[in-house]
Amino acid sequence: MTHPVRDLKIKNGFIRMLAAESARLGTELPGLETPDEQASLASASSVRERYAPMHRLLAPDDESFLIQRGLRAAAKKLRREHRNCYFGYVARLAREIRGARRLHTLAMASEGHWSFWILLAHAVLSESSLLYLRWLGFRHAAGVQVAARDVRECLDFLIAESRFRLATS
Repeated sequence: MTHPVRDLKIKNGFIRMLAAESARLGTELPGLETPDEQASLASASSVRERYAPMHRLLAPDDESFLIQRGLRAAAKKLRREHRNCYFGYVARLAREIRGARRLHTLAMASEGHWSFWILLAHAVLSESSLLYLRWLGFRHAAGVQVAARDVRECLDFLIAESRFRLATS
């Protein structure tokens, strides 16, 4: 479920729209109940820690530091390496989310809570978020400065608002 007070703090309009749509769909899609809420929070925290480097990979800080020292070639190489690492994280996250979505769909089907249109809507929301993360990487490649906040908000939406349990390892 979304939290109205927290959602107002989301600066990025696209992520705010996805959160609102997820909240609208959330009442129609039965979730898998977890017996231990603490385990669920620990799982989300573990996933956040695993993808935490994504926030910094598109930040210009390291590149600016090298340029100030007169190392333009090193800065360009570092920028390219950071971007490649970022896209690696996005690819891994996409695999995890799609795998979790498949497992969630199977669980829903076995419980008799099957709704193709709701599952499709949630798939579109998660794929839109992944596409947005890729778009941020492409903006970085084009030389446009990317705010770490945009990456963080999109990741938080994918992790906290998704109905899927991502692997904690």
